[in-house]
Amino acid sequence: MRGVNLLLAGATSAACFAAAAAFGQAADLTPQEQALIEAAKAEGSVTLIHPLFSDRTSQNLAEAFKARYGLGDGFEVNFLRKGTGATVSQVQQEIQAGTFTVDAIMVSAPGFFAIASDRGAFEELDSGYWKNHEKLAESAGQYSNYPYVVIPLAYSFQPVWNTSCDGMADVNVSSYADTVDPALKGKTIASDITKSFTYTNTAISLREAGVLDLDDFWQKLKATDPIVEFRSEPKMQMVISCQAPFDMWNLSGRVYQNVLKQADLKDKLKIGHYEEGQVMLGNQIAVIKGSGHPNAGKLLVEFLLSKEGTDITVEGEAVYSFMEGYKPPEAAAPYLFDLTTTKLLGMKDWIAAQGQFKQVQGDWQKVFQ
Repeated sequence: MRGVNLLLAGATSAACFAAAAAFGQAADLTPQEQALIEAAKAEGSVTLIHPLFSDRTSQNLAEAFKARYGLGDGFEVNFLRKGTGATVSQVQQEIQAGTFTVDAIMVSAPGFFAIASDRGAFEELDSGYWKNHEKLAESAGQYSNYPYVVIPLAYSFQPVWNTSCDGMADVNVSSYADTVDPALKGKTIASDITKSFTYTNTAISLREAGVLDLDDFWQKLKATDPIVEFRSEPKMQMVISCQAPFDMWNLSGRVYQNVLKQADLKDKLKIGHYEEGQVMLGNQIAVIKGSGHPNAGKLLVEFLLSKEGTDITVEGEAVYSFMEGYKPPEAAAPYLFDLTTTKLLGMKDWIAAQGQFKQVQGDWQKVFQ
């Protein structure tokens, strides 16, 4: 009805398009989505804290979310981006204080989600889409805890390098032994695991799988005289500028996003994957109990699990979806490895792994700082 009223009132073409899109999609909405729309509208906004989405992806998600559910231009969709550790820390503090500035959290931090779930910190979800993701997420060794915690996306740290930089033309990285080749001395980046849940979990998973002796590897990596850095974007800029043309752990999505901005990088930047296995880092999401906009939060979770939301996320970030039978958008597909043919590593017990963080990060720190 709102769409009809807008048309009769002669609203702007953009508003008409959004209303028509929402009206046309209504028949495809699940009962769970339909049950949340009016309450979400009444709440008027939603805020997701996360470590991943670029500004472009955030804008595309926000616009499509409002259009899909007919929420109107006045509805506010906020994406607050911080590092993985900072994301978890902020929500932990808000839960302890009982005062919330965010409604939902998405981050790869299974230990946090498990503890918070046990303490009743999350809203119960009623998802029409999670069943399409659950089986593959489990087979990839990921943590979820429905009806409180689900996984809309995953990423994996891969080797990235710039062949246009001095001494990099013939570099090829397909194993962890390649990352510490003496030929890369003075050209590498060491990811600061003390600031990242996902770097730390990646290291623990590789050790658990028996493919990497961390103590020996850290020493060999240190011998390459690396630059120590944390965030994926600054690291990507170091690779592009040739300040440090090889990064052992970056995201293929960062390569993709920079190629979109600068087309000539397509032939310069290379992405590998490790024969020892790629550690899949499912990003869990949950709606925080006591937040100001729980229904809008639940609706946003459903949107991110839907085909439409997944397509926008994968096209924007070149991340992975555990949706059964899913094919990524054509633009992002060249930047993604095949989940069906690549060796995937997860964790036997993500919760117990968090108990190893202090020791693993401490061992790394002794070598690099």
